[in-house]
Amino acid sequence: MYTYKVRIHPNNKQATKIRRTLNKCIECQNIIYDYLDSFVKSKTNIPSVGDVRKWFTIQKRIYDEKTIELRKGKTKKQIIEEHLDTLFYDVSNDALKQTVKDTYNSFVRYFKKLGQYPVRKSYKDKKKSFYIDPFKIDFTERKVKLEKIANNQKSNRQVLNYISLAEKNRIPQSVIYYNPRVNYDGEYFYITVGVSDENAPKKKIKESDGRVIGIDLNNAEIVTSENIIYKQATKTKAYKKIKRRRKRLQRALSRKYLKCNPNNSKKYKLSKNLIKNKKLIKKLDKRLTNIRDDCHDKIISHILLTSPSVIVLEDLHIKEMNNKKKRKKMTYQEKLASKNLHEASLRKFRVLLTDRIRKYDIKLVIADKYYPSTKKCSCCGNVKKMEIQDRVYVCDCCNLVINRDLNSAINLANYKK
Repeated sequence: MYTYKVRIHPNNKQATKIRRTLNKCIECQNIIYDYLDSFVKSKTNIPSVGDVRKWFTIQKRIYDEKTIELRKGKTKKQIIEEHLDTLFYDVSNDALKQTVKDTYNSFVRYFKKLGQYPVRKSYKDKKKSFYIDPFKIDFTERKVKLEKIANNQKSNRQVLNYISLAEKNRIPQSVIYYNPRVNYDGEYFYITVGVSDENAPKKKIKESDGRVIGIDLNNAEIVTSENIIYKQATKTKAYKKIKRRRKRLQRALSRKYLKCNPNNSKKYKLSKNLIKNKKLIKKLDKRLTNIRDDCHDKIISHILLTSPSVIVLEDLHIKEMNNKKKRKKMTYQEKLASKNLHEASLRKFRVLLTDRIRKYDIKLVIADKYYPSTKKCSCCGNVKKMEIQDRVYVCDCCNLVINRDLNSAINLANYKK
């Protein structure tokens, strides 16, 4: 399975319809959550998916009648703010069916001890998505047609039914699509669609030469056992410049909040400049994540093109490293290191590597969580204590002097299960 993710450029009418569909899917998820949560609290078995769907089809009509009644005597602005501008009837039935199924599966995963207990969704969530029926989706070179988003029946207005794609000929046409979804990250709209490996783009791959590469992940740089050092995106000039700008805007935003709310009351009116400032910060956050992802993608592609047979990664427990209880006992340098480690998004690097490695004939090995890759000498195997500020490893037995990260990468390359 190969997944494509392409940005879409809907017009104003199409964008409002997409937003309404997203909001209705969130409302549907919360209704199903409350229904299933009542069974859990009463300690009774939850009904089957089919029974939940039948129950929801009856509830749809009731909720639509309620929204029509609540609209009476309200202005257009109030209707939009209270999310009463759309009915369940106006939204694609396939999207609602899948949200019911997804919510039900989240409870099933919890009972099987595969995940945490589900949580209610908010309209303010940054990441939103809804499902599209794969047989009701139509791709061209530059456009895509979605169900219930634009259905103009006039012959001279049929072109407006298609939403333009950001990239030409990216997604293959006339193939079977798997799990297509429209995503919204708070600023831009995307479409994700899966295709079989036969229709995926094929790359020329060199034959592996039997080498084993160990990769040491760090907040400042990524070091391989072959002494190749890759600089992290968080240490580049462009990233630091944007971060400084974001810091200034965040301070200005907090001052504006104080001006809008001088008496510390719960209700306060947001100014237009404040809303503009919030949008700017959101854009900068997106820019920072894009820089990080691009840097990780380039590092991974460079490592994979060397065609090793095995790649060994260390299993970092980042959540434990950034534990709030431990932060009280930490020194200033340790706190700074944990903050930078969190910002470097090393978990995402591992996720990207595992996803990309499937196209190549390379094996990925994750070292044990408690394997002393940093403390162990790569020459004689002696283990000694190391502080965060110690950047050079000096062995007490064989007098080896080596870079701390390189020593860790060599130990990972020599790792045996």
